[in-house]
Amino acid sequence: MVKTSDIINYLEHSFTDISMQSKWDFSGKQIFTGDKEISKIALSLDAKENIIEEAVKKGCELLITHHPIFFHESKGININNINDRKTIKAIKGGLDILSYHTNIDMAFNGTNDYICELLDAKMDKGFLSYEGSMPLYKLSVFVPYDYKDDVFAAITSCGAGSIYGNYSACGFIAEGAGLFTPLDNANPFVGTINEPQIVDEVKIETVVLKKHLNAVIKAMIEAHPYEEPAYDIIEMHNKIDYGFGRTALLNKEYSLSEFISLIQEKLNIKHITTNMKDIKPFTRFAVCTGSGTSLWKDALKKGVNVLLTGDMKYHDALDAFEAGVCVIDATHQATEEIYMGRLAEIIKKQFNIEVIVLKQEQQLICWGGNN
Repeated sequence: MVKTSDIINYLEHSFTDISMQSKWDFSGKQIFTGDKEISKIALSLDAKENIIEEAVKKGCELLITHHPIFFHESKGININNINDRKTIKAIKGGLDILSYHTNIDMAFNGTNDYICELLDAKMDKGFLSYEGSMPLYKLSVFVPYDYKDDVFAAITSCGAGSIYGNYSACGFIAEGAGLFTPLDNANPFVGTINEPQIVDEVKIETVVLKKHLNAVIKAMIEAHPYEEPAYDIIEMHNKIDYGFGRTALLNKEYSLSEFISLIQEKLNIKHITTNMKDIKPFTRFAVCTGSGTSLWKDALKKGVNVLLTGDMKYHDALDAFEAGVCVIDATHQATEEIYMGRLAEIIKKQFNIEVIVLKQEQQLICWGGNN
């Protein structure tokens, strides 16, 4: 049985971290009527009125969107207000709504990483703009040799050894000898009261994000055979940085027209605008899904003169043009809506639950005609 709380905990504390969202953002619970069993989930870029109606019609108990309905707390309900009307329809239809916005934009394996994957590009120098850092801790625990696998499995199942990347369950094991003397009130797993003991042990070392630390310690103690496990927790100077956008290396050299054709094909979009007609062939580019034209300066600092994004504004386009940065506007919608299919796959795999993607009926903003 999957409950709303299971999905919230996964999306806010495991797959990504809701604390990464921008200060102005309002990710998380949009409409929450209490923890309940979930059998079918709908995903959509936006919680449009017709999307809510379709999710209810298809029997979904939960709708997950990228863009929040609310960016501020509501001060009342008015049927003439579109957001209030959507709220009423959702509640009447038994539909709760969650939204995960800038924390997904900045997440590892989030929207920008997925665009790079679609374009067969390899991320090379991280994100474009620094937004914050997450504390990182080193866990060291001493375990009897025969129990090393059980303890390591317990702590990694709670997030230890995973710091957002292409590897998980990372750690180091060194063999040695543990020394201790059980006192009168002890209940030792091995050894005799008041007699010094030497036991074959291993030292397991791994890293833990702060958000996982309490759960990892609890799992470690529960899996450990000793009455009083010996372990160290050390806060590290190196942290996990995060931010908007990515820089990436293409698998071959592209002309501007070839790259635009690739974007059109992979993002299923017909009309694209740029601030330049042509540039020299290139292999590196930057991407910021949604509205990221203002990051052209950050791209330039990274040595990149091609930025794929959406919501290009005239003055940003002009300034970027004069600085030699080509901005490709593939629209806010197209650069992010495609990710909902990937997120649906992730949720379905995690919870073995029915997940559907509800797309908007057309490209909302386009140039030169409808898609």
